[in-house]
Amino acid sequence: MKEYKTAFSQFKEEKQFTQQEIDYLSKVYENLFDQSLKSLDELAMVITSGKLRMSDDERLQAIDRIYASIEDQYSFLKDFNGNTAMLSLQRKSEQAEIRMSRRINGLAE
Repeated sequence: MKEYKTAFSQFKEEKQFTQQEIDYLSKVYENLFDQSLKSLDELAMVITSGKLRMSDDERLQAIDRIYASIEDQYSFLKDFNGNTAMLSLQRKSEQAEIRMSRRINGLAE
């Protein structure tokens, strides 16, 4: 949660994305957050005594499955943040090139 909040705040502050793009990022993070909560709820059910009738082997398999799901979610978050940060840097670079070109050609900004 900390990682997505930090990245999302940074993306909003950098002003490299349109409001529509920020809304999209928000929906992606919201969906990922909801999936994470579902995984945690499922984990709580599995490890809470008396909630589900499972053998120890079934319980361990469920925990492994939930762990793999959370790992996938975290991996997606890191990739998504990395790709979004790269896009932001590319846009900053393009804007700097445009400003430099305008200065070289004597055009006002």
